[in-house]
Amino acid sequence: AITLILLSFISSAQQLADDDSLPLLPAITLNMADGSSVHTQDLLGQPYVLHFWATWCPYCKKLQPALEKIKHKGLKVIAVSFKEDDDASPAKAIIDRGYTFKTAIKADAIAKQLGIRGTPTTLFINKAGRIIYLTNTSNPEDENLHVYARTLLHEVRN
Repeated sequence: AITLILLSFISSAQQLADDDSLPLLPAITLNMADGSSVHTQDLLGQPYVLHFWATWCPYCKKLQPALEKIKHKGLKVIAVSFKEDDDASPAKAIIDRGYTFKTAIKADAIAKQLGIRGTPTTLFINKAGRIIYLTNTSNPEDENLHVYARTLLHEVRN
C-alpha cells in the first residue's frame, strides 16, 4: 500500500513538472560569493534548486545534508544567503560544513521580490523555469524533498 501511495505521489509530481500553470520564476541575477553572477534565464533548460538560508539558522543547517545528497545525484543546488549579519561568510560556512553547492550572497532584495520571508525556504525549479515545489521544511528526511528532486532529475535524463 505504501508503494502505491508513493508511486501515485511520484506520478502527481511528474504531472506538476509539466504543468504550464505553475508559477514562473522571474528573471533574477544572483551575486555569487566567488564574485561571479548567475542569471536564472541562463539556467533555462536545466532544473535546479534554490535554497534560501542564513548562516545563523539552525533549521537550514539541519536541512543542508539532504540538499548535498540531492546535488550529488546530479541536480544543481544553489544556496542563496539572505538576512545575514554584517560579518557573515556564507560560502565559508557551506565549505566548513562539508558541502559543495555554490553560494549566492546578499540576496535580501531577491528574497523580498520573491516573497520569501523565512529560512529555510527551498524552491524546486523545472527546466522551463517554473517552481514545481516550495517548502519551508528543515527535515532532511522529508520525502517530498526526494520526490521532487527525482522529478527534476527525470527531466535531466529525458
